[in-house]
Amino acid sequence: MEAGDTLLDASSAEVRVEFGMARAEVALRSASMAFAEQLAAIDATLREARAFPEVFVGPIAGAFDSDAVVFAERAAVADLAVRLGLAEQTVRAQAHEAEVLLHRAPRVWARFRDGDISTPNAGVVADLAASLPAGSWERFENEILEQAATLAPARFRARARDARERVQPQQIVERHARRAEQRRVWLEPDLDGMCWLSAYLPATIARRAMTHLDRAAASLATRPDETRTLAQLRADVAGDLLAGVLGASNPAVGVAVAVTVPVLTLLGRGEEPGILDGYGPIDAQTARRLAAHAPSFMRILTHPVTGTVLDIDRTSYRPPADLKCWVQVRGKVCEFPGCGRLADDCDLDHTVAWADGGKTSADNLALLCRSHHRLKHNSKWAVERTKSGLQWTSPTGAIRTADPPPF
Repeated sequence: MEAGDTLLDASSAEVRVEFGMARAEVALRSASMAFAEQLAAIDATLREARAFPEVFVGPIAGAFDSDAVVFAERAAVADLAVRLGLAEQTVRAQAHEAEVLLHRAPRVWARFRDGDISTPNAGVVADLAASLPAGSWERFENEILEQAATLAPARFRARARDARERVQPQQIVERHARRAEQRRVWLEPDLDGMCWLSAYLPATIARRAMTHLDRAAASLATRPDETRTLAQLRADVAGDLLAGVLGASNPAVGVAVAVTVPVLTLLGRGEEPGILDGYGPIDAQTARRLAAHAPSFMRILTHPVTGTVLDIDRTSYRPPADLKCWVQVRGKVCEFPGCGRLADDCDLDHTVAWADGGKTSADNLALLCRSHHRLKHNSKWAVERTKSGLQWTSPTGAIRTADPPPF
């Protein structure tokens, strides 16, 4: 092959790659528009069924027959389910999603129908808006409208949850107390001798429990004869703990989870929520309790106006660990666009490489999960730190600023 042919092939490959990227973007937009149209059609059909029940149940005697309306709607749901190859419950869920978006987030609904907002993000908006009172709908939509069009689903859900907390008129401590009354554990049988064991717990307990499992699994993984994956180790440790097999010799010791508390909240002069690392907002009462009496939580105090970190627990950390702690608190998750892997599972990466004169300092360190850390060093992805944060450039020239922290 001649040198000219090689250059021609490379040039053609770039064109094909660019075309493939464009096809994927158009397809995603079309898929969102198509699903929005499906929701709209289901919603419209059920509205017709309620307004004109005779279409589905035949002639009715009176001007208004509530039973006829109920059965007409049920018949319409079943009809749609058969035509679409869906479960009836799915049809009802999609009708509910359309109704919530149409009435509680009309601008999100409009942009969803135009293909600007993805199907998963529209579903998140519907799920969260459904639990808000009428007075909070517009504020919630204002908070999340632009993020719904730009953030990946996992990151958007975290930001939207945070927005929902901020616009709630009812105090978070009251809502938490109501939810906590629903805590439970349940067992769901599965195939081949397996089952799911699930627990609905307060976030402070569940987050620390998960960290405990992570530490125990990581400790066991270092044994020379260990062949299990980290996922298998976490499951085995959880099973052994709950079954009473593990005791005081359990290798997961010193588990610490960060809790960020505004200083006025700590002093009892404010009710600003705290932030539980890896979860999000927690009520002020719980934040104060953790900051005062919970040695297994690392306390981080923030300025009441600027949000600047004022102090970090340093009782068990040497200076290098303090620096790592600050970078983890600042970023919270992997700083590659769309990635939501938690800080505890990320590497500290020099944005400007040490070999190129980069410093080991907070403004030159970023959180990258192992996958994206390797991607940065083994592909044409490039990154630089700007005033607005990390800016990534893809191999095909797409430029994207790192997502904001999820909470």
